Formats: sequence, C-alpha cells, structure tokens
Amino acid sequence: MCHPSRQKRGGPSGRRSAPARAARAPRPAGRPHGHAEGDTAWRLPTVSPFWARREATTERRTYAVRLAYDGGAFRGWQRQPGLPTVQQAFEDSIAAVLGERAQVHGAARTDAGVHAEGQVASFTLRRALPAGDLPAMPLPQGLRIDAAAPAPPSFHARASAAGKRYRYRFAAGSRLAWDLGPGRPDWDRARSALEGLRGLPHLAGLASPARGSRPAPPLDEWTLEAGPGSAELIVQASAFRKHEVRNLAGHLAAVALGLAAPESLARLARGLRPWHGATAPPHGLTLLEVLYPPEIDPFR
Repeated sequence: MCHPSRQKRGGPSGRRSAPARAARAPRPAGRPHGHAEGDTAWRLPTVSPFWARREATTERRTYAVRLAYDGGAFRGWQRQPGLPTVQQAFEDSIAAVLGERAQVHGAARTDAGVHAEGQVASFTLRRALPAGDLPAMPLPQGLRIDAAAPAPPSFHARASAAGKRYRYRFAAGSRLAWDLGPGRPDWDRARSALEGLRGLPHLAGLASPARGSRPAPPLDEWTLEAGPGSAELIVQASAFRKHEVRNLAGHLAAVALGLAAPESLARLARGLRPWHGATAPPHGLTLLEVLYPPEIDPFR
C-alpha cells in the first residue's frame, strides 16, 4: 500500500540530486571518524619530528644500533611478560614513536642487573629514515642509543657476531662493582689461575646449565688489572655461554681470597659437569663490545 506522504529522497528515481551530493563536503584528510570540528586531540604537532615525516615503503630496511643501559633498571635483555626488560622497552619505543612494530634482536641476552656499554641490536622497518636520527628517539630512563647505522639485509645482531668483550669489576662502594668485603685479595693468584686456561680446547665446565647449549669456546684474550682496593677483569671470546663470565669472576675472587687453589679453575673448566662453584653477582658485569667481521660491521 502506497503512502503519498512518504516520498523518496532525491526525486522519483531515489537518487540524490547533484546539488545534494555537492552539499556533503569530504572529511578533511587525516581526521579520525567521529571527531568534532573543534576537537584537537587527534592533531599532530605543527612541526613534526623526523620519525613523523618519513614515508612507509613496501621494502623492509635493516638498521643496527649500539645501545648502552643501566642493568639495574631492567630485568635483563629478553622480553618477559609483566617485567621491564631492555628488549621490551626498545620495541615499545619503536612502536610508539614510529608507528610500526619491529622485532629487535640483541647480540647478547644479558641477565637481570647486567649493564651494557656496547650492546648491538638489529631490526627491520618498512619506514625509510636516516639512521643517524635514531639516537634522538625518546627512550625510557636508563637506556640510550649511542650509534645507529643502516645494515645489510642479511645482518643479524646475534647471528652475525664474531665475538664479544665483557668487563667485570671488583671494588668497594660502587653499584657497578662487586664488593669483596674486608679481605685483601691476592690478584696474582687469580692471574695464575687464568694462565691455566691457556691451551684448553673448550671451557665447558665454566657455564651454568642450559638446554641445547654447546661447550663454551676458549678465551681469545684476557686481562686482569688491579689497583688499590679494586680490580678489573676483561675477557674476549667468540661466544660466551650462560653465566660464564660471572662464574669465572666468582671463582677468581675465591682464588684471590685464598678460598680456592689457582689450579682448581682449569680443573673446573675442563669438566663436563654444570658449574658448581661461586657465581659473581650481576651488577659488576658490563657488556663492552660486540665484534663483527669488517665487511659486514655496520659501524665501520
């Protein structure tokens, strides 16, 4: 039954007339649906930072950054649900600032409390931006970018690494060093223990238990410098296993304090049993540098 009082909009055909179509002005580009004319909460700053001015592309680009962080502010490198970690903080900052989720790969999975001066991380983005601008990206307190560079597409911070260098400090009154108490360590005994590691094909006994872990390779270099009330151990190798440097530092402290014989270190290192000696606390350990072959090192 037809009701004459109900008329179709736009005339008999039901189509909106040209003037009516013109009356609806298009929504300004970039304005989210549902925002009122006077609502300014969605607007970008008048002068956008570098990351807001770059355009996304379909090609993924690889970037490498050198990170420094205070280990006391994080529960280690690797992302863990509900805990503040370096990987989580950096990935969340990339997402918040660049508007793109990226999986960040770290060269070393440092433990909770371990510091870094030269951690390297790599990630890929669809967004093209000058790598030199990345150090200006806002990050949580305790984390900073010291260097950034574009990297080859095949570059991977961990898989491409040829070696790492760590430092362990012993001193009183520093939150970045292990306080050995009132004893007077004899660091010459500790050096003698380190000499006993020369020529060993592996250091399997220095690592803590870990599933699927291969034996720790021998040290490439080591130094142990001591001064009044302090000492500093620096070690370099092609790879390190779980807690290896902290286990080494813990046993060297025991040797220096006369609690273990110098030759006991080599005996433990040669063994295939998991580590059962002293483990130094994490706050004295710092990742100093990650080494790469010159032809793929992004920072050369």
